Amino acid sequence: MEINTKQQGIKVVADVLDIVGGKWRGQILAHLCDDPKRFNELKTVLNRITSSTLTKELRYLEDIKMVERKIIQDTPIIVEYRLTAHGMSIKDLIYHIVEWGLKHRNTVFGK
Repeated sequence: MEINTKQQGIKVVADVLDIVGGKWRGQILAHLCDDPKRFNELKTVLNRITSSTLTKELRYLEDIKMVERKIIQDTPIIVEYRLTAHGMSIKDLIYHIVEWGLKHRNTVFGK
């Protein structure tokens, strides 16, 4: 896809920010960059997220092909979440966000 107008570019930026923005999606993706995680592992590292919100966010990320859900064991059920091949493509973006965020914090807070 080629971007021909400024408006198309702005729409693409909005699409990306919808995926990594918000309170939880970017954090979920960043945690899954390291390795697959089970639901409760994600819930623990995300600290204040509710189970229903985590479920909703994971389903959204599954719907847009960023995350896949894999059943490892049936009884008791053990489910693992991992980045899809497409989801792996966001690793570079997350790395750049972290780099920029560190520079920004240094500029604003002098740390």
